[in-house]
Amino acid sequence: MKKIIFFLILLLPVCLQAADNPQTIYPKTRIIESVDWYYSQSLQWHDRVSRHRTDAEAWVNYYLSSRYAQASKQELDKIVRDIQDALPDSYESNLVQGWNAGFSVNAGDYLNKAFSKRPDHPASYAALLLFHEYMLQDATRKEFSQRLFQSDELSQSLLNYSYNVLMSLADGAILFTEGDNTTLPLFVLQDVMNVRRDVQVLNLDMLHDITYRDAKLRSLHLKISSDVLPDDVLQLKKTLCALLPEQNPEKKFYYALTLSQDNITSIKNQLYVVGLASMLSKNRIDNISTIKENFENQFLLDYLTVDFNGESKTAAGKVLNANYLVPMLMLDQHYLKNGEIEKAKDLENIVMKLANETNKTDIVQSFLNRERVMNVPYFKYALNLKETEGTQMLIKGNIYAQKFEITNKQYNEFLNYLKQNNLMQQYDKFKFDLSSFEEPALSFMKGYSAPRVPYKKQKFFINYPAVSIPYEGAQAYCSWITDQYNAQDGRKFKKVVFRLPSVQEWQMAALGYKEFQSWTLDDNIIKMTLPKDTLSEITKDGDVKMMRFSDSHILYPWFHFYNYRNKYLNKFDCALGNFKFDDKVTSCMTRNHMPTADGFTMMAPVGAYFPNGMGLYDVVGNVAEMTNEKGKACGGSWNHKPEESTIESINTYDRADITVGFRVFMEVIEQ
Repeated sequence: MKKIIFFLILLLPVCLQAADNPQTIYPKTRIIESVDWYYSQSLQWHDRVSRHRTDAEAWVNYYLSSRYAQASKQELDKIVRDIQDALPDSYESNLVQGWNAGFSVNAGDYLNKAFSKRPDHPASYAALLLFHEYMLQDATRKEFSQRLFQSDELSQSLLNYSYNVLMSLADGAILFTEGDNTTLPLFVLQDVMNVRRDVQVLNLDMLHDITYRDAKLRSLHLKISSDVLPDDVLQLKKTLCALLPEQNPEKKFYYALTLSQDNITSIKNQLYVVGLASMLSKNRIDNISTIKENFENQFLLDYLTVDFNGESKTAAGKVLNANYLVPMLMLDQHYLKNGEIEKAKDLENIVMKLANETNKTDIVQSFLNRERVMNVPYFKYALNLKETEGTQMLIKGNIYAQKFEITNKQYNEFLNYLKQNNLMQQYDKFKFDLSSFEEPALSFMKGYSAPRVPYKKQKFFINYPAVSIPYEGAQAYCSWITDQYNAQDGRKFKKVVFRLPSVQEWQMAALGYKEFQSWTLDDNIIKMTLPKDTLSEITKDGDVKMMRFSDSHILYPWFHFYNYRNKYLNKFDCALGNFKFDDKVTSCMTRNHMPTADGFTMMAPVGAYFPNGMGLYDVVGNVAEMTNEKGKACGGSWNHKPEESTIESINTYDRADITVGFRVFMEVIEQ
């Protein structure tokens, strides 16, 4: 203990020094960091302004870091009041008030005053550009576009990315965007470099203001029934995305890939990816030809392979480069299908580079390997769409996960498909591997995994998780169901990929926290309900507290009730999941006449325990779940102790295993 205390004392001066040197917060047109990073910086800048009340630069950084950390309006308003008190009528005070006022005439008053005090300082240029767009003052908008272009506030990679956004569109297109950092460079390209001035950019955030909306739409000769527009910001965005095309069918509408998926839920089946934007069409279009034309003849792509400007990986344009992956993978499939192998190889080199830079290597590699590794020929199969779609739960963005682990019933449907189509080579490769079992376990496993038809008195093991499956079998199942789903009539999504998850994806899905900010567990800030007293176990009216995952000691998905975040037994000593227990007798077993504290000696049927916050069952215990890394499974099993069956547990296997199954994730490639 003394050694630990001494070590912490040694660390203390370093920590204090780091806290006193927060980093400059650049606009998101230049640098984009994680929400967690901005939050940590806001704490450090808050400490700075608390000790140095007249440090103008610190106040600006404190406001920006808090805003980018998604602080509430009340918190931002307080910062504005504090800076007014500390630095009344200063350049920084007016600048921050202008930023905070949003799209309004008042914002212009503050921003113009700040600009008059320091016309050579670029911090006001972006906001003034948007203000003059808000006022529909084209000449002054162009002036500030020029100023912004000549400053260092715009990432060169962001300009390149935005150029390709504009080149994705047909003549006279109308493009929906969202957020400042993805809209500003489009205006700059149009105003300064005369790139695609035929395109009209509609920023959904700005359209919330009724004065601007009416004037902007009128100037573009766009009709809209204002009486049906909701006041709520999120609902308004959704309505505008759907209603404007409906009431103006003669226009061509496009949606930037940077839009929140919430904005396009009602029209997703009418959207076709054509590059860095999606085109709306009620009729089926050949979007692959458009993607091919854009990538081969319209886009600037050299900057993706050669870093001409030496930008960091958090440069705004580089962060957005992940949006290239979907159209590139679609084009890669086209090349392979048509025998254009060299083109596919060249494209895949770029794809893997972008995947590495945007932390999507595992996902992309899994996609690229799918067709090459599995080789399961396609024959039409009557897939149950209702069951397939109805069991997919949203994780984040376009990533879904199946409620349950894949069952014996589901995997046997795949094996039967192979048999019925005389694909015996594949069947022998992907069937249940029972080679490691001897009697009597062999007879049990044959009965456990056998394709059975249940009847009233005997359900067999059809709804139990499929185990003793080779890794290649799980991959082949994903490939098979992907092909079958994408060929079904009446499906919800135009194109999806079913696959095994990466370790990070699995862990975030297992956590079940819908508001997670990062795919890395430790980077997240989690909301938990704390009991009003230390003796309480579960409470509905406790205090809500935001805690860093790394500080919260969360082991299990029932963490919402703080006292249960690292417990595996309830107050009756009954298990909350299917684990391995050393204890032969517990009060739960005695009271309920159960063989173990969890009620099962081996596997349990899927859904035997309650789901996590995302609606996923059995994410810890029951069977460990394969990831896209062969030999790595997550979450522990019926044969792992509770402490080996946590959200962060990674269990290894070297062959088909009775403790290992899999859960299918679904990635929507095309809405």
